[in-house]
Amino acid sequence: MSHWYGPDPGFGLWWIFPLVFGTLWLLLIGLLLWRLRWPDPRQGDGPDAVAVLRDRFARGEIDAEEYEQRRRLLERR
Repeated sequence: MSHWYGPDPGFGLWWIFPLVFGTLWLLLIGLLLWRLRWPDPRQGDGPDAVAVLRDRFARGEIDAEEYEQRRRLLERR
């Protein structure tokens, strides 16, 4: 319905657009922050492989020849 002073100022759907786009921006920012906060699960955050090898050599589990062979192999990567 139209009035003499302009269109009906009823509750149109104009308020949905800022709400939807604002929510999408918040989701995008949240996803970005979540991705920056938690590291990639494929990247190991355990002990260094050379350090483990060094510990095994120190405990006598492997001999010097095997230690050098595995260390060279690990350092090539």
